[in-house]
Amino acid sequence: MEKMPRYVKIAHDVTNRILNGEFQEGDILKGRSVLAASYNVSPETIRKALNILQDKKIVEIKHGVGVFVDSIMNAKQYRDSWDSEVNIDNDYKGLIKILGDVQSLHDELEESINQLMDNFRYQTDETIAFQKMVITSDCWLIGKTIGDVYFYNYTEATVVAVKSNGQTITSPGPDYEFKANDEIIFVCKDDLTFQRVLSFVTFGVEEE
Repeated sequence: MEKMPRYVKIAHDVTNRILNGEFQEGDILKGRSVLAASYNVSPETIRKALNILQDKKIVEIKHGVGVFVDSIMNAKQYRDSWDSEVNIDNDYKGLIKILGDVQSLHDELEESINQLMDNFRYQTDETIAFQKMVITSDCWLIGKTIGDVYFYNYTEATVVAVKSNGQTITSPGPDYEFKANDEIIFVCKDDLTFQRVLSFVTFGVEEE
């Protein structure tokens, strides 16, 4: 909302004084010169303020007689109208702030996505080696879980999927229990990973 002119502020103040009971219907207000002095403004500013109140039928200006309070009801309607304008202005400012916050959040999200894509791009420059191995029907792993046998600890291979009974289970996790004829798919850490997995699946861990 634009900065309120002085004469509008005075009109509002007179309205509030009427509604606060300082003036009753039929009471005469002070003359323009007295009002101008009390508000420390020019008589022209007072004239504009009183014209607003007369247009709203809050006061009646009788030339040569004075200014009289005409309607307390109209004074209340006038105050309600500017309260509504203030609320609309506050709602508008609130909406502008929300839109600004949304745009800021959108920018942050876009930046995060770009960073994620860059990180993924840089981290996947090197070729990731996937290998497969089948659990035979006599394998010692059958009935044990990935976590039970400390699969990664002994092989440094990460099981990323298991094909079992025609289904592919991705990210099986430590609780997955090995079954006969399972095809395990794992990520190799280095060139020797496959040999470590083969030895582990075939022979297990040597007891100390």
